[in-house]
Amino acid sequence: MSSLTSPSGKDCPFHQFLAISFFIVPPLLLPPLRKLLNTPPPCPSPNLDHNSPVSSTVSSVLAAVSSCSKALRSTTLAGAKAGSTNTSGDDQLSVDLLTDALSFASLRSCDDVKFCISEETPTYVSANKGGTVAVSFDPLDGSSIMGPNFAVGGIYALWPVGSGEDDLQGRRGDEALASVVAVYGSRTTAFVSVKGRGCSELTLTDGGWTVTRPKVEISSAAKIFAPGNLRATKGHPGYKRAVDMWIAEGYTLRYTGGMVPDVCHILSKGGGVFSNVATEGAKQKLRFLYEVAAIALMVEEAGGLYLDESGGRVLERTVEDVDMRVGGVAGSRDEVMKCVEAMK
Repeated sequence: MSSLTSPSGKDCPFHQFLAISFFIVPPLLLPPLRKLLNTPPPCPSPNLDHNSPVSSTVSSVLAAVSSCSKALRSTTLAGAKAGSTNTSGDDQLSVDLLTDALSFASLRSCDDVKFCISEETPTYVSANKGGTVAVSFDPLDGSSIMGPNFAVGGIYALWPVGSGEDDLQGRRGDEALASVVAVYGSRTTAFVSVKGRGCSELTLTDGGWTVTRPKVEISSAAKIFAPGNLRATKGHPGYKRAVDMWIAEGYTLRYTGGMVPDVCHILSKGGGVFSNVATEGAKQKLRFLYEVAAIALMVEEAGGLYLDESGGRVLERTVEDVDMRVGGVAGSRDEVMKCVEAMK
């Protein structure tokens, strides 16, 4: 069989070629033909300047989320392994590759996007030379819990880029311009956060995206906890103290195993705390570039806090490499500080 090529120009297996054939070919055609693609409707989120590169990029992200939502609701591939791994060694599922292809298709058709990179395709993929925005994303966070039909999500971070820049190396998290965090559950929602302009919730309806909460806010305290990577309590006495504290104080456990639904539950309820701590025996899985930076921006714009295990602000971390991993605690400010203090 002749070689098949992925969005990044690398060889890919036949199942990925099928996804690309059906979903990503149009945006990769010659530029004049790409212009024939429908322009996505503008994002209605009230925290956007609707004549800006950020707004057009967010609109393209929401178009990708719409396509992913439709595909996920009609696929029978949930839990099916694709027979490949990403460069980090993680098994890829067919739905990972499907949503990855759909996201690249939408983003590369946006004139304001210069390049993209994803957890499934962790190389910088060129989009449009004149673009001023880069997008890093995890197209399907929590794909491993799709089998039992749990809610999953998509995470997208938008970054400013200049004419001579072709990667995000050395960028601080607080340089991110905006983020979109989508939840694929009984309904499809998206939290649109813009630096310095707050967080809004949108819901996908038959008529497109509708603003359901113009301003999302997290209270300073709420007795809800979502403890990720609980195996780490075996080798991390401080983390065990924090978990024991939550149980002893009668906190409500709300944990699915997916970062997006667990953190977005906190935004929906108006408060709570999410944690993900690692040890040598229970390694960290959350990647800064594709997941943590976007989630941290969302949490902070809603009035919350996201600190690393040492108590440092996550958004002050810099991109060291495309696989950089960061643990930490996110949610209501008082709850986050209380957890970090317990872990000392």
